[in-house]
Amino acid sequence: MKLSKLYKLILIVLFIFSFDIILAQKPPVPPAPPATYNVVEVHSINDLPKPVNGEITLNPVKIYTFSGFVDISPNFINTNGAGLRGNDPSKDGVMSSVKGAVLNSTDVDVYMEKLAVIPLSPLTKGYNFIDNTSTRFCNLLAGNSVIELPKLPSAGVGTIFGFNSVYITGNFWKCRDGLKLNGQTGKFCSSFNYVTNISAGAAIQFLNNFSANDLDLSNNYFVFSGQVAIKMDEGSTVDQARMSGNLFRGVGTPLSGFDSHSPGWQMRQNGAAVPDTKPYGYMYMNDNYKITKFISPTLYTKVSGKTNTVKANSFTATDNRFTYTGKRMLTAKVYVNVGATPTEGSSSFSIAILKNGLEQVAPHATKATDSKTDSFQIILETEIDLITGDYIEVFIKNNLTTSSILVNDLQFRVSE
Repeated sequence: MKLSKLYKLILIVLFIFSFDIILAQKPPVPPAPPATYNVVEVHSINDLPKPVNGEITLNPVKIYTFSGFVDISPNFINTNGAGLRGNDPSKDGVMSSVKGAVLNSTDVDVYMEKLAVIPLSPLTKGYNFIDNTSTRFCNLLAGNSVIELPKLPSAGVGTIFGFNSVYITGNFWKCRDGLKLNGQTGKFCSSFNYVTNISAGAAIQFLNNFSANDLDLSNNYFVFSGQVAIKMDEGSTVDQARMSGNLFRGVGTPLSGFDSHSPGWQMRQNGAAVPDTKPYGYMYMNDNYKITKFISPTLYTKVSGKTNTVKANSFTATDNRFTYTGKRMLTAKVYVNVGATPTEGSSSFSIAILKNGLEQVAPHATKATDSKTDSFQIILETEIDLITGDYIEVFIKNNLTTSSILVNDLQFRVSE
């Protein structure tokens, strides 16, 4: 009897203890839902904020994903810092007949991906992105396009003004006019873009107030006839720029307002229409009549006379002077050929290249004649390092007296 009561007591204690353990356990936490709270699916204009005076202002903390082509006519979108994207760049986008740009922004970052814009009137363009602060970023990533409908011309791709960085890659433009760039930009990069159907204006045009620290145009494809591919208006400036791997098919004028040897530009492998950047200068004089006079047998004197310039790529050329205008350091190969006649008794002369008015460590060349009145020829070949603004000239020295000399002929060549 006593054992039976003890047994019941133990069972009661175990039950209470087990119940307390069950109560102490927390229910399982269900998995968190996908983080889509900042994504807005757009299937029609009704999925966008309500237009106010024709302006649809997006929420800057949202990403708007377009499914299908959404007609917002006659309104336009103020991106307001929001992200825009599609799932399939051939099937997703936005279109409007607004007078002006379909997509606009002011002093905010721009981010777009896989989104097509279709202008629906001759007064409609794709973009008008402005950053007056030159601190924002404009990223038009892979799959974006601006496309005109058949027999419905538009005002073109649009305008980008300012920004710290403008990055456009893998885009497709099929419009009668291209993209206009303006304002102060840190870096502009256009790569792997396809531009076609340009019939009025240029594919890429840098307007007269455009200024950039760095500019990179690489592996773009321009396919149209009779128009300009890349144009720099007078007044537009760039510190350092490069073009490489671009191709031009049927284009009327590949480059306008600049060329392969404009200051700051480096060009490589852009097809037959655009030669590579290769610094080269060549000048000469024949039958010169101006006498070179010496002050001392120990001092070099610049060869006197008027030279004729044949080439001056990446150089400016004046009489017996090449000034380097390129932005990268250049180890230049220099060739000089001097034909001269002593005017008085002297039979030993030397020539040298001076950089910025100073004699170089590089070698000089000397000629001693058999007669003090015989004409002679001296050839000098050397190499000199040049940076922007450096200039080189041909100097000559009388090694024995101060008797003057007439340099009848001069060939002066500098190359990379």
